[in-house]
Amino acid sequence: MPPTRRCPTELKRAIEGKTCIHDLSRNSAGELRKGFQTHARRPRRTPGAVHPLVRLHPVTKRKALFLGRRPGAYIHGLAVEESEKLLDAVWAHATQERFAWYQKWRVGDLVMWDNRCVMHRRDAFDESLRRLMHRTQIVGEPVLAG
Repeated sequence: MPPTRRCPTELKRAIEGKTCIHDLSRNSAGELRKGFQTHARRPRRTPGAVHPLVRLHPVTKRKALFLGRRPGAYIHGLAVEESEKLLDAVWAHATQERFAWYQKWRVGDLVMWDNRCVMHRRDAFDESLRRLMHRTQIVGEPVLAG
C-alpha cells in the first residue's frame, strides 16, 4: 500500500485559501535569469505568477499542493518571516523521502507524470554518456483553487 500523502491537519488549515508567488526571475536550475534582479531579502517584490497553494485536480477533483521553486516564493498576506516558516513546513512535508520515486534508467524506458499533482526534479547524471530526452506538454488548463 503506498504511503499516505495527506498533509497533517494543522498544515492543511494553515495553507487553505492561501496564494503564493511562483518566482519568474530564476530558471529551472535556480539561476537568476538575464535581466532580472534577486529579491532574496524582499520576497514580496519577487516577480511571477500568483497561484493557490492548494489546487483542485480537474479530473480527479482531489486537492494537491501547487508549489513553484522554493527560493523566492512568498505567501501573500503573511509577514515575510511567517511566509518563510509556513513554506518551509510545506516543503518539508512534500519532499519527504517516502514520497519520492527514483528511476533506475534502462534503455527504452519511458517515464510520464502528471504535473498537476507531481513534483519532479532530475539528479545529476554522467555527462559523458548519451542522453536523449523528448518533452511533450499540454497547454490550456485553468488552475482551480482547492
